[in-house]
Amino acid sequence: DGGVVFARGSGAVSIIGSTVSGCSAAGGGVVRAYDSGAVSIINSDVSGCSAGTDGGVVFARGSGAVSIIGSTVSGCSAAGGGVVRAYDSGAVSIINSDVSGCSAGTDGGVVFA
Repeated sequence: DGGVVFARGSGAVSIIGSTVSGCSAAGGGVVRAYDSGAVSIINSDVSGCSAGTDGGVVFARGSGAVSIIGSTVSGCSAAGGGVVRAYDSGAVSIINSDVSGCSAGTDGGVVFA
């Protein structure tokens, strides 16, 4: 799980000013947070990431808020939550970001919460 970061029982996870592309995992194509703090993706470009189950970019379960701020997210996919799958987690916010070409096989082409 977590194509870039797998956080379990940890603090916050932040990806800032980064380019992330072509990542994949069973859950959370970029970040998989389980019983962890907030997840933030800020001023970053994320493209072509996928998850076999949930959260093409972020899958948060029992974690804090998920925020995508000032970022570009494109071509991401998952079975549920093409960009974000938040289960028993904090609020999901997408602010001043461009999201395009993302999809889910079942629920939430962008967000499934």
